[in-house]
Amino acid sequence: MPAFYLFCKQTDFPMAVPSGEWYHESDPTFEVTAMFLIGILIVVAILGEIIHRLNPWKKPEPAYEDLVAQIRQTDWYQELSRDQACRYVLDNDPHVQAYYASTYEAKRLLTQEGFQLGLIDYVKQEAAKHADKPR
Repeated sequence: MPAFYLFCKQTDFPMAVPSGEWYHESDPTFEVTAMFLIGILIVVAILGEIIHRLNPWKKPEPAYEDLVAQIRQTDWYQELSRDQACRYVLDNDPHVQAYYASTYEAKRLLTQEGFQLGLIDYVKQEAAKHADKPR
């Protein structure tokens, strides 16, 4: 018996359809068909996930060192590295290195202008702090 039917029977909930008139009670293959369709959906989902993970058309990830070299060749990085205080921050600050700690962040730094502007602002602020401190 379906769970909803049992719930209605136990709580005296009025039902629009009297018992015995459920459309699938006369067909014992309904449950088998439903389970078969659920099984097919599960198999399709698993196969889809396998194909997605082993996608032969996916472009290979660029090497991290290549991405860092591309970052260092960008105009904004070159402009920042001309200033000695900014170059010191670019080379030594761990927060700057965290901006491109992995290939994901490095690609993000190359493609997203807002991410670049955040790094530029941070480097300029830290360079100003280092310039204000007497050595």
